[in-house]
Amino acid sequence: MSEILPEPLDAAAAPLGSLKPPASGVVLHFAEIGLKGGNRRRFERRLGDRLRQALDSAALPARVVALGGRFLAVPQDPTRAARALEVLTRVPGVAHAARARLVEARLGTIEAAAIEVLAEAPAGSFKIESRRADKSFPLDSIGISRAVGAACMSASGRSVDVHAPVVRVRVEVLLGRAVVSAGRVAGPGGLPVGSGGRLLAFLSGGLDSPVAAWKMLRRGARVTAVHFWNRSLGAQAVLEKIEDLGRVLAWAAGELPLIVVPFEECQRAIVSVVPAEVRMLVYRRAMLRIGIALAREEKALGIVTGDSLGQVASQTAENLRAVHAVTALPGHALPLYMPLIGSDKVEIMERARRIGTYDVSIRPHEDCCSFLSAPHPETRARAQRLAELEQSLPWDELVAAALAAAKRSLLRPHPDA
Repeated sequence: MSEILPEPLDAAAAPLGSLKPPASGVVLHFAEIGLKGGNRRRFERRLGDRLRQALDSAALPARVVALGGRFLAVPQDPTRAARALEVLTRVPGVAHAARARLVEARLGTIEAAAIEVLAEAPAGSFKIESRRADKSFPLDSIGISRAVGAACMSASGRSVDVHAPVVRVRVEVLLGRAVVSAGRVAGPGGLPVGSGGRLLAFLSGGLDSPVAAWKMLRRGARVTAVHFWNRSLGAQAVLEKIEDLGRVLAWAAGELPLIVVPFEECQRAIVSVVPAEVRMLVYRRAMLRIGIALAREEKALGIVTGDSLGQVASQTAENLRAVHAVTALPGHALPLYMPLIGSDKVEIMERARRIGTYDVSIRPHEDCCSFLSAPHPETRARAQRLAELEQSLPWDELVAAALAAAKRSLLRPHPDA
């Protein structure tokens, strides 16, 4: 697959303002935002806001400025640039980032900065890649690369490899200033949170649902997490786990609203009339009914679930159809988003490790859906049969009671996480 490259630097559109060289920080590149045409500036502003919010969450006072297709983040404390890089590469919309120096656009200072960033990079061969937005600079891009490469080779003793270098040193010359960086750390890519609509994401505490929520954050959605809580199962420990998962997701989201919905009253009503082998499915239909009502209150445009086709008995194609039929009832129509539907457990676990939810998700907890469910559940349910079994349940009262007892909080990242 071909790489989406950001457009060339525009020297005239680099509002560095009062940011004076020399400065140490992080240069951040985006990719997909560059395809947004006339809406691009709106997406860039949203990403800039999210970068500042992430740095604030990490208690990292910093200046974030646009560089015409890039951003430069300069912490007040230059020794914390490595921490800034770690924090900023969690932000959706960032394709990749690197430690960088902002220096005066003079060949000697550029060479010195390149020697410094190369010394911080992994050992091995290197290559200089230069771009000259300021055409008044006396050397063209090739000339810059040759001069800076010779200086780095002399100072470091490293070899140059223009085809497969271990380290790429990048020099970007702007009006009167230059940005020099080395190495590259991948970010999540995607779109900045807040550039899309709001969605509700069911958050169970397992591995799947946090990854599903994160994938929708990566597509720019604002996400409100919803947890269905049976107070008789694990009580406070379960809530602590859910809040910890929400705080991890908040590094991507900026902040994550969490709604905890007491669910045991609804479950007890279901247990009284529904056979054990289909209770799990009716629990999930009940969650969707409550979720649809919550979506109206939250002005959400859809519901996100962690379903993966065939992973467990409730996620067979037949059972998913029977459960999701609730969202097509008159007055209840609402889109369902299942970003993991084609993923296997290995893929989901790997993503959970990368986004930081894995260690929290594997902590033991009682899943409310296991409440009085059968050891051998139905795998080919029909929506009509489930509707007949549910017919005597007072859905309006159960949903209203759940909404009335729901508790809302706002989760932010832990600064040291």
